[in-house]
Amino acid sequence: MAGPQAFSASTTAPPGGLPLEVRGVGPIKLPVSQAQARQLCLLGRPARYGQGERTLLDRDVRDTWEIPKSRIKIDKRRWNETLLPVLGRLGRELGVPAGRALRAELHSMLVYAPGQFFLEHQDSEKDDAMVASLVVGLPSTFNGGALEVHHGGQTATYRGSKKALSFVAFYSDCRHQVKPVASGYRVVLTYNLLLDEAKSGSAIDPDPELVTDLARCLQEHFAAVDGPNRLVYLLDHEYTPRGLGFSSLKGVDARRVPALRAAADRADCEVALALVSVKETWSAYDASEVHSWGRRSGYRNWGGWDDENEDDSFDQGANGDGDYELEELIDSEITLESWTGGSSGRLETVNLPVGDDAVCESTPSGDLEPYASEYEGYMGNWGNTLDRWYRRGAVALWPASRAFIVRGQASPSWALQELSARAKKGDLAGAREAATTLAPFWEAAAARVEGRALFAKALRAARQLDEPDLAMMLLAPFQLETLTSSDAKTLSALVDSYGSRWAQELVTAWSQQRWFHHRNGGGRGEWIASLPKLCLALLQTGQAGTAAAMPLLAESWRWAKSSIEEGLALSAPSAREQTLSKLVRPIAAVLEGASTIQASDIRDEAITVLQSSEELLGCAIPVLRATSKPQWSATGLNPLAAHCAAAVQARLTRPPRADDDWSIGLPNGCECELCQELRAFLEDPNRTSFEWPLAKDRRAHVHRCIDASELPVAHQTRRTGRPYTLVLRKTDALFERERMQRRRDEKDLAWLQRQAPAKARRSRVVGSS
Repeated sequence: MAGPQAFSASTTAPPGGLPLEVRGVGPIKLPVSQAQARQLCLLGRPARYGQGERTLLDRDVRDTWEIPKSRIKIDKRRWNETLLPVLGRLGRELGVPAGRALRAELHSMLVYAPGQFFLEHQDSEKDDAMVASLVVGLPSTFNGGALEVHHGGQTATYRGSKKALSFVAFYSDCRHQVKPVASGYRVVLTYNLLLDEAKSGSAIDPDPELVTDLARCLQEHFAAVDGPNRLVYLLDHEYTPRGLGFSSLKGVDARRVPALRAAADRADCEVALALVSVKETWSAYDASEVHSWGRRSGYRNWGGWDDENEDDSFDQGANGDGDYELEELIDSEITLESWTGGSSGRLETVNLPVGDDAVCESTPSGDLEPYASEYEGYMGNWGNTLDRWYRRGAVALWPASRAFIVRGQASPSWALQELSARAKKGDLAGAREAATTLAPFWEAAAARVEGRALFAKALRAARQLDEPDLAMMLLAPFQLETLTSSDAKTLSALVDSYGSRWAQELVTAWSQQRWFHHRNGGGRGEWIASLPKLCLALLQTGQAGTAAAMPLLAESWRWAKSSIEEGLALSAPSAREQTLSKLVRPIAAVLEGASTIQASDIRDEAITVLQSSEELLGCAIPVLRATSKPQWSATGLNPLAAHCAAAVQARLTRPPRADDDWSIGLPNGCECELCQELRAFLEDPNRTSFEWPLAKDRRAHVHRCIDASELPVAHQTRRTGRPYTLVLRKTDALFERERMQRRRDEKDLAWLQRQAPAKARRSRVVGSS
């Protein structure tokens, strides 16, 4: 598929064909005189440029005068007599396919005075049909100001004419720059070039021999056992999302793609246009710092496709890869970002990695200009690498017989809709056969998709397939947190068909998925807090719903119990308290859910655990507070409330700490000689300070023990003598913490007593009298 790579083209024409007038200056006489050029400069405004979504003014980047098209008047009838033949000639040189024609839309007039320039940049495609830019140079006398156009490692340089109109056209993805004007004035009209259907002519059929050879290559590629299901051919040009289409291909792409489409048709393959991103990592070195040591990182970014910006897209400092010398390609990553899918032809997000065995190209990415690059200098064990990023158009091809697999991997949502449609039409066998082909990649494919919509479709398809293993395969990749009360009816129907053991296996699979946490920001505890509503919705669907709720509730309690154990194991009191406080709502929800579906074994175990440790009073009492008093009886919380009241009252009956009691308990853990000596100091009620000569690593161990348990002990190092002395002092926080705990206990006990049944309150009054 070799051929000339025409990325730019030029021609000239006599100046008489451009009758031009500028409001505020008058008719422009060609060639442009120095005096009239200075008048245009006075009329113009500093030209801006685009960077990402911003429009900027920076004369270190773009220094030229711009005259808007609203001030420009051209006799279109006379001008078209010159312009239209020129466009036809330029189109042929650029490789515009037969049956298509270039149409020029005026953008503005630019005047470059001495010293003015525009650094390397890329034009924005301002219209869906825009494919190129046209610069019409007005004849004038000037030095410098050359237009340089770059693409695919090639550079074309264009200079103006003193007597003729000069025309330069280049594709929109070409980087280009205007060098500084040394003397005189460079005056140009800039046009957007759009691709239209020609009034006459028809597309030329591809070379039959080429089509035959390509068809044979496709058949051989897809005949390989365990080979890839698709082939991605990288195009030479870059395209914007809105500018991608079979009718708007550029240069050699416009000749190659029709041949590929014809070959695909002969080989019974389907075709889609696509956008891909390429990242290459090269071993390289900075030629200007061959003997340097250390890191030097330079990052350049062209700012993406600037569809909304009226001006050119530029990134300051982006001048290729500088003086970096490429040595060897280390790694290449290619991602199929989007393609034109389905009958609508709309661009669909895909984001699929493409293996090396599924990619081919006529022009290697390394021969093209990257839109960003980053150099990593030598760091001893690694470095001296250059990362380069590219955007390229592509053609994706696959056998029609594998269309469901290919499109299903690209769009899991489409695959589920297709399965449901086939089952609904009565083709259950076909739907099951198609679903089986999804198994090798379904987990990874489902994990790429955001939101609940895919889960709802998976539930529906799993029900319609009426086959437990396939239903499990479709649903297993999802996270437990995806399930809501709105799914109760479908889940209940699934359990009714496939049984409670299947439900248990499904919940186990859901609980083991982890991608949900990272991508959706939710957590298991937050989901469990909504469990009562889900349990109620499942209960209302009947016996199968209750069978579905049981494993959900059991898994929720298993998680809560494990989290309690992890919280109690924390040595820092603040971390322990914080962890346990986050479990209040989930535990209360488990108890309410257990009450809803009469899961007395789960309820009783939860209450037993909450009663098992005095340290859990700080969790158990908030659980009681989080549950309305009328629900205590149904949820079995009355015994827990009585236990908490008795435990708090017993703690309050202990005598307060004496003012001279400085004893501190050291939590169990390390039993080394240092910790034993530390424990002896802490537990001594009379010692308040301890000066302890210790080496650095031994001091560090003691520091860690004190900080990890948040002990009310100040610890500082006196840096005199050898070894330095670790000075420990017990602080008044010891007494303040106990006073605060006692005040909390008094408030909790008063609240618990108010919640107690009237009979129990009377018995306490009698007992106290």
